[in-house]
Amino acid sequence: MKKIIIFIFLLHSLLIAQPITLEFLQSKPQGVVRDFYIWQFISLPTTTIQEAKQAYALVASKTPRIQKALEAKGVPTEMPQDIMCKNLSFEALKAQDGTCIVFGLKLSDVLMISEADTQLIMDKIKPLNQALYEQISILRSPHILTALLDTSAKNFGTIFNGLTYTQKLAIFNEPIDPKKLQALANENNATFNKMLHTIILDSRFEMFKKSLAQADITQSDANTFFLLGINEVLEKSDKKALVYFGRSQAAAIDPFMRDRALFWQYLISKNKLFLRELAQSQFVDIFSIYAHQKLGGKPAYTIVSTFENISSQDPDFDFKDPFEWQILRDNIFAISDTQAYQQVLHYFRYQKTLPHLVYFLNRESKYKINYFITPYEDLISWHDDDEKSMVYAIARQESHLLPALISRSYALGVMQIMPFNVAPFAKEMHLEGITLTDMFDPQTALRFGNYYLNHLKEEFPHPLFVAYAYNGGPGFLRRLLAKNELFLKGRKYEPWLSMELLPYEESRFYGMKVMANYVIYQELFGHKVNLEELLKKTIIYTKDKK
Repeated sequence: MKKIIIFIFLLHSLLIAQPITLEFLQSKPQGVVRDFYIWQFISLPTTTIQEAKQAYALVASKTPRIQKALEAKGVPTEMPQDIMCKNLSFEALKAQDGTCIVFGLKLSDVLMISEADTQLIMDKIKPLNQALYEQISILRSPHILTALLDTSAKNFGTIFNGLTYTQKLAIFNEPIDPKKLQALANENNATFNKMLHTIILDSRFEMFKKSLAQADITQSDANTFFLLGINEVLEKSDKKALVYFGRSQAAAIDPFMRDRALFWQYLISKNKLFLRELAQSQFVDIFSIYAHQKLGGKPAYTIVSTFENISSQDPDFDFKDPFEWQILRDNIFAISDTQAYQQVLHYFRYQKTLPHLVYFLNRESKYKINYFITPYEDLISWHDDDEKSMVYAIARQESHLLPALISRSYALGVMQIMPFNVAPFAKEMHLEGITLTDMFDPQTALRFGNYYLNHLKEEFPHPLFVAYAYNGGPGFLRRLLAKNELFLKGRKYEPWLSMELLPYEESRFYGMKVMANYVIYQELFGHKVNLEELLKKTIIYTKDKK
């Protein structure tokens, strides 16, 4: 393993110092890191359409961001087939071959085309994609909802996802047979389950949700069972909600999901047996923190915030290089021998690579130890401990505090700054010469993240709202809160209910996890925060009377 590290160390100046070229990209390992550099390469004004197409062929995950960059290079007919077909109007698409139609057809268009056009595209795609053929047949049925209830759960969910919001509301605006809904849900299909989540968390689709509440779904995953419980809460059926939360707990593999289900069983029943069981959780989350604070005593979870024998010297690799991090991570994950794995971790016992050490220790312990570290703490100045707690709460959730991390959406570094924010933030902070790769420097990343968080705090009055805005964007949160449907005064089970009704799963869980991080970091910095009282401060809205 040391040979691998030294080898990468010797090469890093060759990898990063040169400009991004096609040859540079071709020499790199496949993955998100290379995709990020491909996106930059395609976006360069000097990159020709042919070079861009060659680079696009190397992409591991063809995200909308990278597709849009390629679209900007030339006319659609010069694009790879998948991009070209997705951008054609239906009139142009129907003249293409079946493969192109499969790439480009929007299910929402199927409801608006003529019978002749429907038959034309169905004839072309039938030999290529039977599932799409069946989905079109369903959408052309005299009674779409009846046909949907007679198809597979996967087809049902796929069709739902392909329709416009207006089309969905129109199709599902009638009573639905609970038994048929129950049979579909019991297929436990991921696409159908995701559709159920979307509907339950939407303030409309009343008839669908009432029918869902009359079903008894017994085969599903932990999160779907949980949200079925939330649907029962919204339908004022707490007794049945308890059943679903119990099923969620039984199905849970992730300790966060288990603790969440346990907490809601306590919240509804007020039975302290659930609270005591929750207090035995070894996993730090808002639910186990709540139970510990409510019952008192020493928490069952263990928190590690410091390490002994950590070197202040530079490590043997460039911790700011995302390619080096990818190669190291993949090589270490390939080690199956426990003793060899533990020996390798000694190469990360440096102050600058403490996040890497914790990352691999977490994998070894299967996250049974809760690490709350503060690397790079001295690289920037802090206004107070609250500011520092929030930055580390966000960074721990965003990146595990890893400096050279790149997400699938190309968020960068410790604070996962989005590329489109780098230049505006740099201008507002009066910093010159800042590039995207500067976000891999933890000092720069922490400064940018702290700047953004302080900006968000000016608008949003609570750390939970700040967390939501950091994850989903301030515009998303602004629009959401303006509806006056969440964090309502006088509503039962607030603020916990609103925290579960956030429509976007990533932001929903993100806020909960950041709040747990925030409370723990505050405690490490010497400040006791009562979680229940902190969250009660989010209840600031009043439901509009209709």
